[in-house]
Amino acid sequence: MKDNIIVQAKLKHFSEDFIVEEIGEKWDAKISKEFIGSVKPIFGNLEMESNREFLWCEFEKKDIDHFSAIKELTNQLGCRSDSIGYAGTKDKKAHTSQRISIFHPDMEKLKEFSHPNIILKNFKWNKRKIKIGYLNGNHFEIILRDVEKKDAMKISKQIRSLKWFPNYFGPQRFGSQRGNNVKIGKLILKEKFKEAVESILFDMGNEREDICEARLKLRKEKDFVRAQEYFPRYLKLETQVLNYLARNPEDYLGALKRAERKNMLMFINSVQSKMFNDILEIALEEGLDFTKKGQTSCLLMGYKTRFFEGRLGDIERMVLKNHNLELEDFNVEEIGYLSMKGSFRKAVTEIGNLDVEILDDEEFMPSKKLKLKFDLPSGVYATTFLENFFIFD
Repeated sequence: MKDNIIVQAKLKHFSEDFIVEEIGEKWDAKISKEFIGSVKPIFGNLEMESNREFLWCEFEKKDIDHFSAIKELTNQLGCRSDSIGYAGTKDKKAHTSQRISIFHPDMEKLKEFSHPNIILKNFKWNKRKIKIGYLNGNHFEIILRDVEKKDAMKISKQIRSLKWFPNYFGPQRFGSQRGNNVKIGKLILKEKFKEAVESILFDMGNEREDICEARLKLRKEKDFVRAQEYFPRYLKLETQVLNYLARNPEDYLGALKRAERKNMLMFINSVQSKMFNDILEIALEEGLDFTKKGQTSCLLMGYKTRFFEGRLGDIERMVLKNHNLELEDFNVEEIGYLSMKGSFRKAVTEIGNLDVEILDDEEFMPSKKLKLKFDLPSGVYATTFLENFFIFD
């Protein structure tokens, strides 16, 4: 895909421009023909009491992020967040439908559930919880707007001929605002805990002015006690680190141990992801074929990694060296849960049921809009696919 044409387009101009429908085993979650929020659930012929523990339903939402939507649901049902099971998270600015499970729901409260951005529908009882990964994939219907007519013709022809695309990790894995996740991850792997903490607290990027001012002030003064007064409290990771250092100056390892696991894992995973992308990019540029049996994956590095044979193995060793890392670095003894044994990830992804249509763009005349329909397997982002062809403004 080295010679791809890249064109400019507008993504998610409207929420309806980005539709996601979860594909599950014997149950595809479909969006409603018309989204009408603040409607109480309709249970149909559902038995209101059951000896099964979990109530499954379709969780349709629009213009609300996944975790806020789950919080709205649990608040109204009076239950904990871990009572809700789901197979994956969905985009905020989008119209999405997916399956969720509710553990021992309070049916009287559920009958009264209402939210302008959420619809609950198609209920049935089940004996198990829906967990991350319990889906086959997602069906997407995406409209890309404000595309020049000539570009629309060229890019649609290119997309229609597509059989597969590189399964790169997207930029969100590396830190959407500061882009320093890989840097912090490497510092932790190299046991440079003080530098890692300073990067968490001091590094600036495309952030709000009050955040940048707080980081600059802390970098200059290095007074963790005083920083508790002015540092934005909504920066949870930084607040956790500051609170610990205010009581335990110089214990940078301790500060990292007190941070939330998901944040710490994100830093290490970002290193693995960047190395995966680097290996895949070089391998594809050299013409390695990841569609043939026996060579369909690339490494996610870890301390038990075994390199592939041949040229792919040479590339893996080169990338590891270029990042100034050794496999043993992924065995983080001081913070055990960060130790990574290593695994694999599919190098390329096949795209299913692809359809491309060129239409007049009523919002940006005389430009065109492209309507794309396609299926992707679980864990593969639509934006990963689209970024092979589009730059979004």
